[in-house]
Amino acid sequence: MTLRKHEALHAIRYARVLSLLAGLVLGANSLAAIDISGTISRTLTITEDSQLVGNVNCTVAEAPCILIGASDVRLKLNGFNLTGPATPPANCLTPANFLPADGISMAGRRNVSVLGPGIVERFRRHGVFVNTSTRVSVRQVTVSYNCFSGVFLGVTTESNVEDNVLVRNGTASAANPCGGNCITNSHSNVISRNVIGGNGSAEPNNDFGIGLVGTSSFNEIEDNTVMGNTNGILIQAGARSNVLRRNIVVGNPPIQVNATFGEFGGVDIQNLAPTGANWMDGNVCLSYTGVEPSPCSYRWKIGGGAGVN
Repeated sequence: MTLRKHEALHAIRYARVLSLLAGLVLGANSLAAIDISGTISRTLTITEDSQLVGNVNCTVAEAPCILIGASDVRLKLNGFNLTGPATPPANCLTPANFLPADGISMAGRRNVSVLGPGIVERFRRHGVFVNTSTRVSVRQVTVSYNCFSGVFLGVTTESNVEDNVLVRNGTASAANPCGGNCITNSHSNVISRNVIGGNGSAEPNNDFGIGLVGTSSFNEIEDNTVMGNTNGILIQAGARSNVLRRNIVVGNPPIQVNATFGEFGGVDIQNLAPTGANWMDGNVCLSYTGVEPSPCSYRWKIGGGAGVN
């Protein structure tokens, strides 16, 4: 065999090896990037972009249904439902038995997206649980009828909760402050253009549509519609440098809560922080408690537009 023929044969063999290795790598990625539908009976961990291709019934009782196990992952719901085993208040967890039985869960992740349209409902703890993560986006998802919070952000930064519908969460929260969107010890997040209603338990009433809990700071809460929750927006004493801007916060709590528990059953904005700790501008609201003057000087005029009353 001439030297030239030997070199050519060697090149062909090398190319085949590279092709085989590439196929193995692609095969590994395709296994991780899965289409999801049907029944999930034990936690499904995803590490690549994945999507729902049908409704999902999740029977996992004491752990997450879908666990996002890597950064830089996108989960698309594609208009389908992710349904858990609870029928609140039946089959919910308790604060004493606070297992991570969430619908979609992640911890220690970066650049993750949960994208609707689609519904996350009936989970024994939170609908979407985001912990110790950064640059997470939850967008255009309906999160409904979960036992604790709809979307929970814990020790999370630079993340967005936008254009979602968060309704009827917080049935079993008891002493835990929960509701539509719970923002706990989290910083520099944007909560924008969400419709948030019917969240929270009436007794004890420490729940909310949107809650700035613990030491949460530098969050922007803007352009949300928050109605019919046990409290509309709750700002705890340790919250600092948050901005509440152009939110419509009215009808909190619903009339039955007000009729049963009286004037202090809940309010549109409950501010437990010191004077000047947070900034509120252009919010439409009717009822307020806090040490600062009420930010509810705006009323919505018939025909549109906010005007001073």
